[in-house]
Amino acid sequence: MTPGDDAGRRPSGLSRRRLLAGIGSVGAVGMASGIGTGAFLSDRDSFPGNGLGAGSVELTVDDELTDGRVTVDVSGIGRGPDERGSDSFRVGVRTNPARVWLAAECPAADGDFADALAVDVLVDGRSVTGGLGPLAAAVAKLVDGERIDDDCLGPDDGITVEVVAELPADAPDSLSGNTASLSLGLYAEQCRHVSEDEAGGSNPFAGRVCEENECVPCENDNGTKIGGITLRYLGDETLDPLIVRAAGGGGGGNGRGNGNNPPTTIFDVTVRPNEEFALDGADAGTNTPGWIGPNIYLDSDGGESRDKDTETNIHTSCSVPLRPGDVYGDFEVVAAMTTTGEPLCGTEEN
Repeated sequence: MTPGDDAGRRPSGLSRRRLLAGIGSVGAVGMASGIGTGAFLSDRDSFPGNGLGAGSVELTVDDELTDGRVTVDVSGIGRGPDERGSDSFRVGVRTNPARVWLAAECPAADGDFADALAVDVLVDGRSVTGGLGPLAAAVAKLVDGERIDDDCLGPDDGITVEVVAELPADAPDSLSGNTASLSLGLYAEQCRHVSEDEAGGSNPFAGRVCEENECVPCENDNGTKIGGITLRYLGDETLDPLIVRAAGGGGGGNGRGNGNNPPTTIFDVTVRPNEEFALDGADAGTNTPGWIGPNIYLDSDGGESRDKDTETNIHTSCSVPLRPGDVYGDFEVVAAMTTTGEPLCGTEEN
């Protein structure tokens, strides 16, 4: 579990269908399977700028001061109730009694992991999401805030927030054992400055609703700029390493791997069968910030220079359609987004 920025750790914000992280996630959830997945958690600023209301009060998470933003990591999620994962944190206040509200962000990207995952959020052992249920539904129930103190939280008291996650017994092997990161927001208001009758108007999350972003097509040279793409390796043998090169776009080279302007290596990591991995356009160094360029080449042989016999080319210029669900050789497009964060439209099946 990580508190917010002012505790010197990872900030938490969410978006719908933010990729760049081997996604299989919704809302504040990302899937980790050897490749980092934190890129989903840095997009929204819809939580208050700080977690403190009227009067002097200090809000803490596990005895550390926090700005009200918290990320809970639930690791080792298995299939069925005997292998569910959980993590928790302790909310407290200093100096003065306070009312405390808890909220979650809107559901974000869909995918196999997100679709299968069931989540429950409990406050001092009481579910505030209606019991273990679909991730998107659980998060949506907290989007407009839930008051979690019992007649004001005192400096000597505390509230335990627990996140429980579980996969169904028939979930694919590839989903078991992964990690979900759920982002939550906290808000505290000193009790003595606002009467209990007026406290209902103090919830800063009230009225928040979840709206799905429209997807963006990548086709017919429509000018869409790809900022990130998540792929799944469909082969049977481990690639040690898989090298991905970006070519074109001004800074990404001419794609031939020779001369003074070779392609840019943007990925050089071991990839295992059925593993998802993310490519970030910011690493390509093109003349459009964040753009991955018009072509990427995936070299399964991991050589120092390009080898047409072992590489797979994916056009990322939108001169031909690029969609989640498309398959290029041993690689399936799981998700993709533009340089401005919009999700790419998928195939009819995706």
